[in-house]
Amino acid sequence: MFYDKNMDRVDAILMASGFSRRFGGENKLLVPFRGKPLVRHTLELAAGHYGAACGGLFHRVFFIVADEEMAAQGADLPVTIIRNNNPDLGQRESIRLGVSASEAEFYMFFPCDQPLLDEATLTLLLARRSEGRIVEPVFQGRPSSPSLFSSAFREELLNLGPGEHGRDIKHRHRDLVIGVEVPGPSILADIDTPETLKRLEGVML
Repeated sequence: MFYDKNMDRVDAILMASGFSRRFGGENKLLVPFRGKPLVRHTLELAAGHYGAACGGLFHRVFFIVADEEMAAQGADLPVTIIRNNNPDLGQRESIRLGVSASEAEFYMFFPCDQPLLDEATLTLLLARRSEGRIVEPVFQGRPSSPSLFSSAFREELLNLGPGEHGRDIKHRHRDLVIGVEVPGPSILADIDTPETLKRLEGVML
């Protein structure tokens, strides 16, 4: 299958307003990874494919942040920066803000801590999109991010309860989830601890 950018609109929603509690209090998204802040890898991947009408993968790119330091990371890129004034509400608030701003047929949610994610993987996911379905990458049966939601789930995404995430919607609709197998685990690896960051630094691309 292939990705037809003219078929419908997909917006990228980059969620960067978490607290990085497992990273020891330091904001992990600002920690250097291969010469630049961790968050820049996801930002540049998404922003580099901005503007479907001009050949990109995404109609718009939304960058959800909680402070000016993080906002500055996207200031030089073609992204729409949205301030999350309630990061203590958890991931559901970033989801709500991104979906509220979007008018697209599909939303792709990025956690911004997967520095080895690549264009080929995004294209695989986008190629499987379908109205009323959710698409997620999988390696050896284990699902990961980024996740692609049809706008059919808009109301559920806007009304997540306390402590809920996008995965709660997946659990409620397992029969509507499409898993896309990727060729290796490193592509989907996320950085939650300093140890993981160090290990991924040594992974060959």
